[in-house]
Amino acid sequence: MKARYFQHLLGLALALLITFFAGNTIAADKPAAKAPPPGNIADRWVLWPKAGHEMAFEAAVKEYVAWLKKAGDPFTWAGYQPVVGNDLTYYVFRSENHVWKDFDAEEAWREKAKDNENFMRILGPHVDKTTHYFEETDAEHSHMIGEPSDYKYFSVTTRNLKSGSRAEAMAAIDKIHKAFIEQKWPYPYRLAWMIGGNGGLRVVFPMKNWAGMNDPSPSVKDVLSKALGPDEAAATLKQFGSLLEYTDQTIVVVRPDLSTQK
Repeated sequence: MKARYFQHLLGLALALLITFFAGNTIAADKPAAKAPPPGNIADRWVLWPKAGHEMAFEAAVKEYVAWLKKAGDPFTWAGYQPVVGNDLTYYVFRSENHVWKDFDAEEAWREKAKDNENFMRILGPHVDKTTHYFEETDAEHSHMIGEPSDYKYFSVTTRNLKSGSRAEAMAAIDKIHKAFIEQKWPYPYRLAWMIGGNGGLRVVFPMKNWAGMNDPSPSVKDVLSKALGPDEAAATLKQFGSLLEYTDQTIVVVRPDLSTQK
């Protein structure tokens, strides 16, 4: 399976280079005018429901996201739930494609709409714990294919880098990503950095179905060896692998019913 394959091959390396890139849009009546590119910052909330409140929690989420839309929240939220991993009790709510100034507008809206009061009224009685992070996508080293709605599952690997190793790690990442693009490796991936908590590098593989867990063909090893040569490919993977300190892997499923409906 892909998860085991990458863990073995890139567990020494990149774990390979959501949840999701929305493509640029072009107005139908102005085909020559492209919309500005989306930002690369995501807002990410993780909520754990109280034990025994799972069904009530989901019902409250549906009520709350409906309220968000009606109240004019400038952010659009996607809900996710883990189906593989050490902890299957939490829910993730993520809004993406932002620039930093968007958070000023969101904060102003929250104060005006009394968002905190409504959150506590609707969801508060069912929430045990909450964490909040930002996620910065490295668009230069990511390769997404198709639309976000094309995917149902996301395999997410989180790795921490040793102190002072960011520059060396990025050099290896750059070399690997360029090899994938040069060889036209037909698999999507997204690279992002967590802001908050322990931080860390997040590698996301979107999948349309469970069949997406099959080993890739051509394999990562074959692609890198063809692009870099066997010796340099092995050295590049070893270079990155020596910088890793911690690994966590999970698979989440998209929950459209717990998301801001269009």
